[in-house]
Amino acid sequence: MRWTFEPLKVGLRAQDIQTGLQDVDLGALAAETKNVRLIGMAERLAIHIRGSDVISDYKRLEYIASQFGIDSLVLPNVLNVLQELEWARIEKIGTQIKKIEESVPYFSDIYSLAGEYFKNIPHSEVEEATIKICDTLAISPLPEEKIKEELGEDKLYEMVLSIGKSGGLIQEYQSRETGEKVLYSPQYWIENPEKIAELYKLIRTFGAENIHKVLQMIKEYQGFPINISISVNQELNDERKIIIEAIKRGIILAPKVRSFKGEKFFGFIPSIGISLEEKIIFEKAMAILACIRYGQHFGSITKIKYPEAIINKLLEPPHKIGSHTEIKQQYGILVSRGIGKIYRDRFHKDRYYFELIDTEENIKAVKLAKDLLKIGEKIEEKGLSEEIRKILFYPGSYEEALRTLPKMKRTPKISSMVQEEIDSIICNVMDILRT
Repeated sequence: MRWTFEPLKVGLRAQDIQTGLQDVDLGALAAETKNVRLIGMAERLAIHIRGSDVISDYKRLEYIASQFGIDSLVLPNVLNVLQELEWARIEKIGTQIKKIEESVPYFSDIYSLAGEYFKNIPHSEVEEATIKICDTLAISPLPEEKIKEELGEDKLYEMVLSIGKSGGLIQEYQSRETGEKVLYSPQYWIENPEKIAELYKLIRTFGAENIHKVLQMIKEYQGFPINISISVNQELNDERKIIIEAIKRGIILAPKVRSFKGEKFFGFIPSIGISLEEKIIFEKAMAILACIRYGQHFGSITKIKYPEAIINKLLEPPHKIGSHTEIKQQYGILVSRGIGKIYRDRFHKDRYYFELIDTEENIKAVKLAKDLLKIGEKIEEKGLSEEIRKILFYPGSYEEALRTLPKMKRTPKISSMVQEEIDSIICNVMDILRT
């Protein structure tokens, strides 16, 4: 079965699929998503190297790419896609890449061009079906039977469901009204923030007032510090259970920032409508505000007392904050996101400045961060977990919210039907090798 896709939608879903699957080992199912993941990798790398003009340090590029699930062995293939899209020109000496000149267009064009590229290269029916279902569920939750009817065969449905669940792209719940299984996408909440109000009504119908209180608490304090660590045999209170479940369902987005006091998570609920094409701005805004919230709640030397003043400094020329000893750690990830640059204070060698790269997109992201900041009133911080993780680029780290979903449930969810199919294929191959 072949579907007709709008290139923009293909490009957007390719990025979602690759982001969700980045930290998941799909095993044999990885082969069914290799093309759409490659396009997603190319899009994400393009977004974050745009404005670099010339990249002469290939090793540094490998470090940056690794943050987006692009292994150094795969990176040359991703760069080939960028070259075919005419977004990069690669100079080699023999087989070794020496220099890359980027010419990536503004992000509103990236998804359409990448989507058109995907449509013109060989790809699998499973990839098409995964794009179709992820896009359909991002528009509205649907009964399982409706999705099965759309795909037309059980095997294809099971494969798409296995891929989607493994990457946190597809979730399900049992309707209390009809008893039927309903599938939905976490992207539904990101792209339809007005539906949060409908979620509240649904929760009230079920009598879960506590859920409403928790979500409202985060909605009124965007960038709310959250403890999502779970130790063995730990008894969870109702609030933490609700938050963890809401993160799994994509209702609460939970990016994390790393600095001197370890990795800290910050909760967001989308409440400001932005166009589908501009959701990268929302990602940047969350990164900016999460970094500021870190300094506000966890600064080791001094804590930020007036976060809005920090944002105002970024909005006004020379778009610079500092100097401070914690800036290199705390804001380092904004460098790899193309949001700004960090440089050392000439007079104090242990201090650094952060300077915003004042592109139109980055200014929009800072303004959106300011809007998110002003939504609610300040409330007391809650204790957060500290996780240890190696960071390859700058010491500071921010993770896109979508990647939080699969990380909270690392085991791929492959159905028994798909596993039997994989086992059958492997057995057939082994039989051929033995003859």
